[in-house]
Amino acid sequence: MGYRSILKHHKDILIIGFLAVFSGNLGQTFLVGFFQPAISESFALTSGEFGMAYSGVTLLSGFLILFVGPLVDWWPAKRFATWVVCGMTLGILLLTLSPWAALALIGFGLIRFCGQGLFTHLGTTTVARAISQARGSALALVTLAIPLGEAVLPGAVALGMTFFSWRMVWWILLIALLVVWIPALLRFSHWPPASRAKHDHPADEAPVKSPQPLKEPLYWRLSLMMLSAPIVNTGVFVFQADLTREFQAPASTFAVGFVLAAIGRLIGSLYAGRLVDRIGAAKMARLYLLPLVLGLAAAVALQNAWGIMIFMFCAGAVTGMQEPTVTSLLMQIWGSEHLGKLRSTMVSCMIFSTGVAPVSFGLLLDSGVSFKTILELLIAMVAVGIVLAWAPLGNTIRIAKSAR
Repeated sequence: MGYRSILKHHKDILIIGFLAVFSGNLGQTFLVGFFQPAISESFALTSGEFGMAYSGVTLLSGFLILFVGPLVDWWPAKRFATWVVCGMTLGILLLTLSPWAALALIGFGLIRFCGQGLFTHLGTTTVARAISQARGSALALVTLAIPLGEAVLPGAVALGMTFFSWRMVWWILLIALLVVWIPALLRFSHWPPASRAKHDHPADEAPVKSPQPLKEPLYWRLSLMMLSAPIVNTGVFVFQADLTREFQAPASTFAVGFVLAAIGRLIGSLYAGRLVDRIGAAKMARLYLLPLVLGLAAAVALQNAWGIMIFMFCAGAVTGMQEPTVTSLLMQIWGSEHLGKLRSTMVSCMIFSTGVAPVSFGLLLDSGVSFKTILELLIAMVAVGIVLAWAPLGNTIRIAKSAR
């Protein structure tokens, strides 16, 4: 089924999924980072204090999603969306109206939790569960909302802050959010029910009763594979200045690199969506990290701006491949009924890993380890992740073949 056909037959659910994922951009790092200087000045915070607060609310968000995320399995999507919109609204109001830093921090945490966490979780889970025949392609389409947000929102926010205060910009974003979501919640008639009301499962899925992924060796065998791209990207992006300095690259290298990463993400997402539908999620999971290894190897071999830009394109491509591949893999192994719980666990682990990555990179750099050596260690880490997941993925492929 081509992308045009998917849009034709599943337009309603794709609109909801895309809207939810795009709304999640309000809590993503690339957007909230624009407000850091203004927020720090308003509440008399140093850069270090803001960084500690940011890390704290991010890690707390990762912990809470373990408990809140699975509600999407029990609640109808409309009810879940209503509470997420309310949570985002409350967060923006607390951040912008509170005169106290502690209360504003709670609001900031709600923005991160509802944006980066729950909105994206709602959009991808709802679409993945509702569309079974072309799931990979459908996930590829809705997750294009993230690079679209990266392309549109920073410029819009930067323009807004030249004319208005940072609080006013947040209010404009809130008004736009409510203008879109209130009609969607009140008038849209194609909201899917809770998954627990469904008793039919696609033939290629094996429904499992109350999975406990953190207690299953299979999940841990797959975990490093699923977390490799976020770990690599977070560490490199945070310490990009150290990398450009060591490789004697121009300061503009990463500015160009992020454009290449966005292009790679678009290509990777659309390409992976079709491949997941054609060859299956397990086979795709064996392959999708190879561009990341290629990008890291290019950076190590060239040690210049060209190597960094090749890495950025490859990193963007793998990031685009991640959601269609990993979410489809979780459903292929454990079924769709508990997808909310499974994705919550994965997202929580991802958030914690991206919190640990900067600390690890910083300690290595402070110890005198070169960035070239760190990149080589990352290649080894990704390779170990692929090797650990290889046999379990092979078993999944064999089970899928025998079920046909």
